This record gives sequence, structure tokens and C-alpha cells, in this order.
Amino acid sequence: MPRATTSIPAPGASPHHHRTLLHYCKAFGVELEPFIQLNHNAFVHRTDAFGGKPQRYKELATDFKGHVSELLAKSLNAGALDGKVTKEDKDKLLEAMRDWGVLDKNMAYSSSLAVSGQRGYDQAPGGGVGGAPTPSKVNGLTDVLDSHVWTQMGFYFGYVMQTTMFQPKGGMDMIGKGFYRQISKLVRLNTKVTKVAQDDSGVTVGWQDAKTGQIGESKADYCVCTLPATIVSQLDIQMGDAKKAAVKALPYSGQVKIGLEMKSRFWEENYSIYGGHSFTNQAIGLVSYPNYNFFKDGPAVLLGAFASGAGGYQLAGMTPEQRIQAALDQGAVFHPAEYRREYMNGASVAWSRMPWILGCCASWTEESRAAHYQNLVSLDGRIVLAGEHASYYGCWMEGALLSSMDAIKRLHQRALQA
Repeated sequence: MPRATTSIPAPGASPHHHRTLLHYCKAFGVELEPFIQLNHNAFVHRTDAFGGKPQRYKELATDFKGHVSELLAKSLNAGALDGKVTKEDKDKLLEAMRDWGVLDKNMAYSSSLAVSGQRGYDQAPGGGVGGAPTPSKVNGLTDVLDSHVWTQMGFYFGYVMQTTMFQPKGGMDMIGKGFYRQISKLVRLNTKVTKVAQDDSGVTVGWQDAKTGQIGESKADYCVCTLPATIVSQLDIQMGDAKKAAVKALPYSGQVKIGLEMKSRFWEENYSIYGGHSFTNQAIGLVSYPNYNFFKDGPAVLLGAFASGAGGYQLAGMTPEQRIQAALDQGAVFHPAEYRREYMNGASVAWSRMPWILGCCASWTEESRAAHYQNLVSLDGRIVLAGEHASYYGCWMEGALLSSMDAIKRLHQRALQA
């Protein structure tokens, strides 16, 4: 299925329903902490809305549901939906729209203290003589529609993007290190696979040490190949034509991430933003705010971009230095006074240019799955493929784990039969 441009696949965070990954994190002592997804106080930005000025998500989301509620209430009261709903359901819907949309007694969406209780106030409630709050002004329907805020609202409804989400303390590689601790004696690092051959008796994998240049072979009864399809397609590997066609038919997405180290946590101090994402239709896609060390002094790192689609390819085509400058230029729309002043260092990763993967993750469509998926995941003699690309959980570690467990189970059954 096509992915939304604001999708945030791993590495980044893990949803609460990725039970396999969470199980192994617990079993291997990988400490997790909350990953904040939805932050109502973060920003939404489009270059062609509100004169290019970012707006708080809470304001646009509240305005969107308010205007939609008013329109539905008007349609119901005008009898336009009488053929679709019973009188009882009509009454319930009107009550729901009044409450959900914060409509007034005339079923209209307009500025009020009740509405400001969701979208924010011009003057927030205070104490003492001058503590009375004042309502904020709601945005008109046309302006709200120009913002496309529904894309962010829909993003947070996505099954894999719903709270609660988690991230490992110290970075996503803590998960890989947790696995490595269990099997380190069986792992050969810094080794490039050059060839995979098989016959009736077993599998032979040719390899070269990336540091010393040493060439060697490893033999086994069976092979679970977890290399990305982008690499398998270039490998001398002994597989059937149907599996090779499936591998070659599978394109990978080209996401880019950019980390920006800042001198201070100005997004907290000046904007009251703690975790979450600010979205933009610029190439960078979004800015994500750190979910740890809140209220600390000193440097901190922003995710200055998680670009996909056209934006991802645009940034991937730049030099690392150019990517940093693009992230600073585009991210400054959210924090114009601080972004360049507070910047210290930056780093970027363009998955399509990483030699061991050549892309972020597999991009199946319904058509390509129908034509090739079963051929990709089938046993081919003594070789079976596994990874996120061999699952219906593409781009996520959960998919990689589930596909690997399925592959091992099938190989075990084959071995028992033999």
C-alpha cells in the first residue's frame, strides 16, 4: 500500500503492539522509554497556507473538527441525511457534533472560552485580579483546509503510529546490541557476503573480510538470508527464477534523516514543546523533538528531517554539508530566531546511499505482493529469505522478527521431515 509522506518507520520508535520486539527488549535487558508521538503544541506548516507561517497543531485540529461538526449538524438539521440515518441516530449525531465540535447553542463553531479550552487562549487562565482568560480567534474554514491538517490528524490515527510508543535508551542500536550479547560467539562482523551456493547437502556462503581482505567460505545445512532485497538482487546467489524475479521487482524507499545538535533546548524554553513532531510540506518533512532529558541545560539533538518521497530523493542527492544547510534553512520556519544561532553540529543518513542496504525499506504495492510475495518468502531448496521486506510489516523491526521466526519454523519442519 502507498505510504503517507509523513510516515515514520523504524529506526525511530516501536508501537505498543509490536509484542515480539518488546518481548526481546525485556528479555535482553534493553531499557525502553516513552516516545512522544502526538504533541498538540507542535506546529503544522505549509508554504501555501497562512502566508507560510506555521500554526499550532492544537489550533488547526480543533478548528477542523469544529467546522466539520458545524457542517454535518447543518446537513442533519436541513434533512439532507434523512434517508441515511434514523431519527434516533440523527439526534445522537447532533448531540455528538455539539460536544465533539464544541458548537454553541445555535450549532455554530465560533470563538468562545469553551473552544479555547481545546485550541488555546489569547490569555490563558491566571490568578488574582487579572486572571480571567480571553478566548482565541478561530480560523476560517478555507484557511484550515489550506493547511491540510487532516493529514497530520490521520497520521496519528495510523495503527503503527498510535500511542503508546517506545524508544530504547541510548539509541535504536541498543536493540541490536541486546541481540548481539546473546550470540556474539556466532557472529562474524565486518564481513561482506560475496556468493551463496547450495546443493542437496547444504549451503556454502562465500565472504570477504572488509578490513583485512581475507576471503573465506562458511558452510551450513540451511541459510536464512536477511540481506535486503536491494543487495540480494546484486549477489551471486543460487535461487530459482521466480524468487530472483521477486527480489528484482521490489523497490525500496529512499528516506533521509538529519540530526542537528543545538546549544540549548530552546523548543522547550521558548515554545513549550516537549517531544512530538512539527510537520512541513518542505523536503525535510518534519522536525522531531527529543523525548528525554526534559528541562536539562546544555546541548541537545533535534531530528532536523525525516524526508521521504520526492523530498527524500532531493536530500539524498545532496552532499552531507548541503543536507545540513537545507535542514537549517527549512527547519528555521518553525524557530526562526534560534535555529542557526543555536546550531552546533549535524549529521545525516541517506539510506539509498548506504552501501549495505541501498534504501530504507521495501515498498510493496498490492499488485507486486500479489505477483511476487509468496515467491519471495517461499523456501528455495535450502535457502529462505527473511527481513522486513519478507513481511506485511514493512519498514519495522517487528516485521523482520516475525518473518525470521516464520522462516526458522519452516526450516525446522523441513529438517525434521528430512
